Amino acid sequence: MRAMNGESVSESRAIFGGSFDPVHLGHLRMATAAMEVVSLEEIVFMPCFVSPFKESTMASAGQRHHMLNLAIKDEALNHVSVSDLEIRREGPSYSWQTAKYLIEQEPRVKWHWIIGSDQWDSIEKWANPAFLRDQLHFLVLKRQGQNVQEREGWEFTAVPFNHPASSTEIRADFSSHLEWVTPAVASFCEESGLYGA
Repeated sequence: MRAMNGESVSESRAIFGGSFDPVHLGHLRMATAAMEVVSLEEIVFMPCFVSPFKESTMASAGQRHHMLNLAIKDEALNHVSVSDLEIRREGPSYSWQTAKYLIEQEPRVKWHWIIGSDQWDSIEKWANPAFLRDQLHFLVLKRQGQNVQEREGWEFTAVPFNHPASSTEIRADFSSHLEWVTPAVASFCEESGLYGA
């Protein structure tokens, strides 16, 4: 087997990007579901500095990065890590730039990208979609009854997934959705006064 850049593939990894404002159990279950469907050595959570599709986040980049580490530790997730690549780069976080950097750093890795079906439906509106199409294999999380749209030239695997957690709902009413975040994340939010906790 060979990587998309011609190098021999030594392992497969997946990037899971997003705002994670805050990270919740749905995000963690997405990572677990992807690992169960595709043979991956590692999943890397990649919190963005600023999403090109959002003006701001309630929690700072450092707080969101910290909450991800707390959540992974709480759930004792193996082969899962958190990167600060996009946070250190600052500015809008474009997936193709992140992918290009990782491919150059780890040319023998087959890189996957975890996204939801709603993001997949608009993937061609992302910056530099041709690069994403040619260099990545997408793991598309789909809820029961959803169909994943075929896209000519794109590699993807549909991953069944179902969890009700929503960062938007947590931000709107944190105290009513404590069951959606891990204990350490809940404590951190309360100590930091995030989301009205």
